[in-house]
Amino acid sequence: MATATANQRTTTAAAPPAQATSQPVSGNARVGRLRSFMLTVIASAISFGLLAGLLAWQANVATYNAYHNIVDEGSVSVDSALRARSAALDHMSAAATFLETTGDVQQQARNRATERWADYNNESRVTWRNLTDPTHGEADVFAAADRASSDYIQQIGAMFSYYATGDADKAGQAFLQARETLNTRLVPALGGLEAVKVEGMETAYAGAEQLITRWRYVLIGAAVILLLIFLGGLVAVRRMHYKWSWPVGAALLVCAALALLMQFQLGQASADARVMVREAYDNVAGVQDTAALLSQGRALESIAIFDPKQSALHLGNFDQYNALVEQRLCGPRDCTAQSFLAGGDAINAAVVEAALEEQSKLGLARPPLVANVHFPGQAAAYEQFRVDYRQWLDAHNTLAQQVTAGQLQAASATSTGDSATTFARVTESANAAAQVARSEYDKIWQGVYWTTGVNQALALIFPIAGLLAAWGVWQRRSQLFA
Repeated sequence: MATATANQRTTTAAAPPAQATSQPVSGNARVGRLRSFMLTVIASAISFGLLAGLLAWQANVATYNAYHNIVDEGSVSVDSALRARSAALDHMSAAATFLETTGDVQQQARNRATERWADYNNESRVTWRNLTDPTHGEADVFAAADRASSDYIQQIGAMFSYYATGDADKAGQAFLQARETLNTRLVPALGGLEAVKVEGMETAYAGAEQLITRWRYVLIGAAVILLLIFLGGLVAVRRMHYKWSWPVGAALLVCAALALLMQFQLGQASADARVMVREAYDNVAGVQDTAALLSQGRALESIAIFDPKQSALHLGNFDQYNALVEQRLCGPRDCTAQSFLAGGDAINAAVVEAALEEQSKLGLARPPLVANVHFPGQAAAYEQFRVDYRQWLDAHNTLAQQVTAGQLQAASATSTGDSATTFARVTESANAAAQVARSEYDKIWQGVYWTTGVNQALALIFPIAGLLAAWGVWQRRSQLFA
């Protein structure tokens, strides 16, 4: 019997349903970290770009202000004090010439005296408007100069009045009294005002060097951080397998170039502060100081003629001023008798050595002018000054011999002739020597004023570069999807 076997449904146990578990896609975490890093770069580029711009602007403002303090406050006052002293001494010299001459020459001398006293008043007003250092008694020094100038001009007025009434003796006495006031009160007061301002300039230039150097370091730090941020942006772009991002690269190159440019210019301004004061302005002030001594010597020639009884004293005083002129120009007595040059436009090393030895021996605060030569044309200018000075001394020696021999008419003719002509030449050559240093002085501060003004505008490039780099990184970041 056939056995019927029931068809059995072969059932296979169904596999349990697969659990819906998502395996993390390789690289998503890395992309997320890269996006976060790029966001940090964007924020840092903007913030440090603004910071670097502010620091660059402030560094140039501080440099400008430091130079402004030296130039528009310090040297302006020193210049006005020096010019005021020169004008007062020229006034005294013109008054002395008035007493020793007659006719047209006498009237010219009086006109010259009027002109130079007006110059004195103008320079005094400049000084008065620029009194900025009450700590060192600047106002008191100016007040002393003001009182002395008032007494001096009253005594000179009395001299003219006495002369107008025909009393030449009293006119001469009034002049000598006025000269005493000038030499013992007015000139020292103006010298004190000059000294206060020179001291202020010395402090200002030393402070300027330190201040500018500190700002350079601050700007270097900010620029380096900003450039590192830009490099970080380029690294992030490279990790996306892009070779370059022109906004980030351009921002990096421009900021690096601008930071280097500002560092060079600020470093030059720091170094030039000393050059401007020590090498340039010290020569300007030194020549003007020497010119003041020349004016006092010139006045003594006229005084010796209208006051022959004391001519030996006056001529002796001239010799003392001659010694001071040579001391400030080249050092030892009679140092103007030999050439300053070694050839061309170079100072003789032996002349410089002798000048420095004299400075050391006398304890002078400043070296003689020939030992402070640094600029083209300066040595030749001092040599011309020397030549013209020796010619004036030759004319003076002739005048002194005539006065000593009692030949007062001949001495007066020499005074208004050869001595006046050679003195005018030595004055011109002194001004020319001062102008060489003045030109360098002006070139330095004008250059710093210009570069710091331009750099204040260029400081805007740092935040603009930061925004440009941030935009470049943002573009690349937007192409990353987690």
